[in-house]
Amino acid sequence: MWRKINFFRSGETEIIELLEKHTKISLHSMDNLIRIVSSDTNLNEYLSKIERYEKNGDKISYKATRKVMEGAVSIAIINNLIKIIDDTDMLLDKILYLARESIRLKTSLNYRDKVMWVPIYENILHSNLIIRELNTMLDEIRIGYKAPAILKKRDRIEELEEEGDEMKSRALDILYERAGEIDDKTFILLRDFILTIDDLEDLCEDIANHIILVKYILES
Repeated sequence: MWRKINFFRSGETEIIELLEKHTKISLHSMDNLIRIVSSDTNLNEYLSKIERYEKNGDKISYKATRKVMEGAVSIAIINNLIKIIDDTDMLLDKILYLARESIRLKTSLNYRDKVMWVPIYENILHSNLIIRELNTMLDEIRIGYKAPAILKKRDRIEELEEEGDEMKSRALDILYERAGEIDDKTFILLRDFILTIDDLEDLCEDIANHIILVKYILES
């Protein structure tokens, strides 16, 4: 069996619950980002939802950070928890940035080349999968899975991040192949967009690494 008695104090459990809630909000935001990238209508409606989620995420992060600072957690895991909270909050910031830039590309710059949008769409779907794995990892932490089971989830996130690196490279290859057909402003924005998706996945891997560290510290 993978389960055992949970090592978390009540304050630590509450923080994990808040982080799990935060990643669920990130998933809702990703759903709306996917809609923005894959359609040409209701873009501002989807953006408004992501903006609301981002503000809600800020409140959750503040509450979790305050819990840590109030001494509700073991001193051995304070730094790791603060890092997890900050990086989790940054996920929503990057999703919001991607949503806004998607709309700029489609409206202000009128860029609608499907040859470029398709790999971008695929990269975003892949990032959504990694965030889903991260959310499951936090759920398994909360309900008391042993560290070896959590490590398997972290390893899966690492595998997905490596797949994401390959997808990023393919998207950049397509972008550079079409560079002669794209104005400089659009090219720079597209390149930054693709790299930000990659940043999103790197963040998920970093969060997963710190989560497993917390788990091992508490079980040692």
